[in-house]
Amino acid sequence: MNTFLEELKRGQEQRQKKQARRTRAGGPLGHPAEHKGSTTGGTSKPNTTTEDATTNSHPGSLDDGATTNLFIGNVHPDIDEHGLCVAFGKYGPIGSVKIMWPRTAEEHSRNRNTGFVSFMNRDSAARAISNMGGSDLGGYDLRVCWGKRVPIPPEPVFVLDESNPTRNPSTGHPFNAVVPRQKHVQYAKLSMLIAEDDEQSDIPEVIVEKPLDHRIVRLIHWTIDHVVEFGPEFEYLLILRTNDDPRFQFLVDHSSSEHVYYRWRMYSLLNGDTKSKWNEDMFFMYDEGPIWIPPSSNHKVRDIGDDNEGDGSGPDSGVSSSEAEEEAERDQDMGSRNTLGRRARERLERRVRRVSGTERGAIADAMVFAIDHAYAAEDVVDVICRSLLSPDGSPAQKLCKLFLVSDILHNCSAPVANAWRLRQAFEVRLTQLFDDLSTVYMAIDARLRAEHFRKQVLGVLAVWEAWMMFPEETVRALAVAFMR
Repeated sequence: MNTFLEELKRGQEQRQKKQARRTRAGGPLGHPAEHKGSTTGGTSKPNTTTEDATTNSHPGSLDDGATTNLFIGNVHPDIDEHGLCVAFGKYGPIGSVKIMWPRTAEEHSRNRNTGFVSFMNRDSAARAISNMGGSDLGGYDLRVCWGKRVPIPPEPVFVLDESNPTRNPSTGHPFNAVVPRQKHVQYAKLSMLIAEDDEQSDIPEVIVEKPLDHRIVRLIHWTIDHVVEFGPEFEYLLILRTNDDPRFQFLVDHSSSEHVYYRWRMYSLLNGDTKSKWNEDMFFMYDEGPIWIPPSSNHKVRDIGDDNEGDGSGPDSGVSSSEAEEEAERDQDMGSRNTLGRRARERLERRVRRVSGTERGAIADAMVFAIDHAYAAEDVVDVICRSLLSPDGSPAQKLCKLFLVSDILHNCSAPVANAWRLRQAFEVRLTQLFDDLSTVYMAIDARLRAEHFRKQVLGVLAVWEAWMMFPEETVRALAVAFMR
């Protein structure tokens, strides 16, 4: 314990020295530095009270003597609202939190964000401004000052739970729904190209995720079975009798991910879905409510090494047999090093067929196979493009195949012989692929499904632009082809 206290003291001394240097230099980023405590004759008071912090104003501070709102500058671009809550929540309950996410290319080029954290009381805010100014968060030194007063809500949106600091803060929407922000807005060039078509949705989204704890999942399923059988009265009595049982907290904590899963699962079964297969389309559970996004029903991932689809043999022996037969086939045909043999082509086709959901295992397996067989780049690309262009594929399956293409392109720089040829082979087929994706997009009747499909496709193009995978005019042409 003594060693731990000594480390804390040394850390505090280093922060004070750093803060003193900023004060002499005029503060970080051209702004005056944070002064801790009032000064008299060159000495500072070690304990900053609320009144001291109030008088701690400087240019840019909006302290009116009663505000509990703090302006946070120089925030690491990867820090979100929850990260600020965890960092500042140790000083008291938080009433509201907001990060000013960049929207333009100029704002993104700064590589830092700003935000606001409003506490439920003045003392908590004063302690935070005294201790967090100049502190390190994600490798960036924070700049903290008083902000304009904002209304204090009746209940805090975040109270730090020492036993579970990773819990997401409340968003203020039913079921803790989150208003989506543009996922690929940082790629300003592409977003400007499609700005007239990119209407940002301000409808909150409830993203359903299956709990990781299998015991909780079984308990939720048990509860649903009995509620479906005996009606809502059973749920009411269960809440009363398990009020102090933490296992059943999901029944009353409506903002928890477990309750979201419980509520969706109940709704899904009551509307005709089965326990193993359900509708994955986004939907409104009730009028003027948030959009619910179900989890993928293809959650069972096949073993990556299993190459024996319907051949009746075990996975281990099948893989070794297929690989041995493929090698023997290549040895017999030494003159066709730039083509896939029959066995290799069948193995690739099976892998590509498995890419029908968003499971990373299936996509990664097909991608690794493609890179390993880059010597036959044209044949590899032909198999994948034929599968993506198949008229029998659903929009979701085509998206997954597009993700596979993107993964392969991203790994074309791998130190594998001929890997670069895959990018070259894909480039001549991309216009055809995006024309097909455009046709699929225009054929989707449901507005929410069409919007989801559009965002996913344009997101892939935005990533390619950021990677500089292809010339800028090529990416722009693909975007125009898709949005025609």
